[in-house]
Amino acid sequence: MSSSQQPRRRFVIGLFLIAAVVQVLYRPAQCSSLIKYLSTEYNLSNIYSIIERNQIANTTIHLRSVTVFAPHNEAFLKITKQDNDDEYLPCYHITNVPMKLEQLGKSVFSELDGNPPIWITKKSPEEIYVNQAKVVYSLANYEHNNTFGKPQVLHVIDQVLQPLRMKKNSPQNVYNPNAWEFMQNAEYLDLDSYHTNTFLQRVQNLDKKGVFSNQGGHTFFIPVDEVANYPKVKPEKIDVKVIDAHIVPDNVLFLGPTNEDEQFKTLAFTDMLKVFSSLSKAAEGDKTKYYVSSDTVVGDDVHPTGAVVAEIVKANIPVRNGVVHLISRPLMIVDNNVKQFIESYKDREDSALHRFYEEIMNSGGDFLEKLTAMPNVTLFAPSNAAFNDQSIQSYLLNRTYIRSLLDLHIVNRRLSIDDIVAESIDTRFQVQTEVPRKDLFFNVVTNGKNRTLTLEGGGVNATVVQANLAATNGIIHIIDHVLGIPSSTVDRKLATDPTLNETNYLGQVSSLNDQLGDVQKRFTYFVPRDLAWRRLATDNPSVYKKLFMPEYSQVARAILERHLIIADKAFTMDDFRKEANNNNNLSVRLPVVRDVSMYVKIKDSVEGYSIEWRDEWIHVHRSDVRCTNGIIHVIDKVLIDQNDIDGSGAIATKSISALVLVMAQCLVFYYFN
Repeated sequence: MSSSQQPRRRFVIGLFLIAAVVQVLYRPAQCSSLIKYLSTEYNLSNIYSIIERNQIANTTIHLRSVTVFAPHNEAFLKITKQDNDDEYLPCYHITNVPMKLEQLGKSVFSELDGNPPIWITKKSPEEIYVNQAKVVYSLANYEHNNTFGKPQVLHVIDQVLQPLRMKKNSPQNVYNPNAWEFMQNAEYLDLDSYHTNTFLQRVQNLDKKGVFSNQGGHTFFIPVDEVANYPKVKPEKIDVKVIDAHIVPDNVLFLGPTNEDEQFKTLAFTDMLKVFSSLSKAAEGDKTKYYVSSDTVVGDDVHPTGAVVAEIVKANIPVRNGVVHLISRPLMIVDNNVKQFIESYKDREDSALHRFYEEIMNSGGDFLEKLTAMPNVTLFAPSNAAFNDQSIQSYLLNRTYIRSLLDLHIVNRRLSIDDIVAESIDTRFQVQTEVPRKDLFFNVVTNGKNRTLTLEGGGVNATVVQANLAATNGIIHIIDHVLGIPSSTVDRKLATDPTLNETNYLGQVSSLNDQLGDVQKRFTYFVPRDLAWRRLATDNPSVYKKLFMPEYSQVARAILERHLIIADKAFTMDDFRKEANNNNNLSVRLPVVRDVSMYVKIKDSVEGYSIEWRDEWIHVHRSDVRCTNGIIHVIDKVLIDQNDIDGSGAIATKSISALVLVMAQCLVFYYFN
């Protein structure tokens, strides 16, 4: 072999050795049996120990065909050890049929007394859940025969499976109950001291036990009798349809595998009434809390439209016909007005609207009384995270200012997400708030089944993070920013506002936007919205086309500079109006960057502000959009002068100059040749 081939041979051998090492590290060792493998695999020592201590599980795994769902050691660190773990856990992780992942159906029967099911959720061939636990795909499908030749399969999972347990010293045993038997025997079950007597009584009185006994796999949301800091609901409000809204048929929804905010039809989804359920979660303090929402999209005289949210206080309880989640209150029932809804967060410090309630009370509390007096109101309520934003903390110290901003968050009519979507089909929907001349502007983004609603108020963009929360006199939407408190510089506002794309683009290519992030300066910018540029494209398509060509970027910059004022302060439209009044309603001088002596007139009407420039009145579509370093006024026309576009103007001049240059070059070439 030549010396040049030896390094190559060593390299190939090295690759094979690395592959062999990886195979050893990442695949189970070839042991004589599955139990032997469990005993030697360090990261599975906890599940091996409890199987070894349980005589039934130990005998089963030695003698029979089995599938073992084996939590790794990290999974055991996440649970609180209980005295009866050795009694319940080993057999609930074993089934007596050997099955690889592709062979798993919707459920398998465990070896625990009564053979309660283990529910399987397949989101993809490689993403499979066993109850709440996710299968570690790279450590699944380990097959081996035991000493009796019985085939066995092992799948490693990332959580410990938790079966339904009896209370300690319970006088009665309950084996593998369905949801109805679960409620009937709740006093004997270990439910963390929760009781479900009120809901059980209503189910019995209304003869609805059959819907909780149905065979198959379903999800049951069962309200507990009372949870601290949650308002109680009158039992008589729990009617037949309300009971149906607590059941999602033909879907077993454990929290882990279920997509957040995905809507599922409830048993109350009929021709005349349409109620969905969805799951969500939120970080509250150092904990993650889970919630279920019932969303009545088509209601009736008794059941209004809107969403009702309940906290899941004990989740993922497997039963014979599905899964049970204990919840803090009944779904679908709307019995609080908007004021009472906000007050319900008073004592729940980590809850979504606790900071909002505090800011209302810190500013005098009359805002709540105003909400009560409004028969139909929509409230856009900022979340805790919105008020915890460090960039707005200095503003929160001004109680008078905050009180005025609160009115920016309410609309004197009911607006559900569907209402806003319907209004937004042909145009960008806007609606008047309780602050004069301050509208909210909405934008709906649809991606498949998911809809995202964003809004702007007082220059701040916010996203609705929880929608359609129902109250007797209105609807509440939880948003992720406090409206009216600026948190973006002028350049960031241009970049994030979906109606200012054209001006933002021209500012970027011409480098005008580079200075708009300077927080040491104060900008007042009359920004043409996209509609204004479309009008220019219709009225003068050749000019519009050239302005968006890179070679004309400096011409575009010059036009934009006619819209921009840089001074030691930013100017509101009211500032301009007052100056006009002082001038007997004559023209106001705007010290813009390009035309230092540009004059406009100001008109203030019911429709809002307008400016007159070159004998044309131009509507100010949105005034006083506040930024951290200035104010934007969105206008309906581009301030482009005839001199910019005629033969002596900049665009034409640039073309003529280029032509003259070419002609001059030709003459020089002709003369010297």
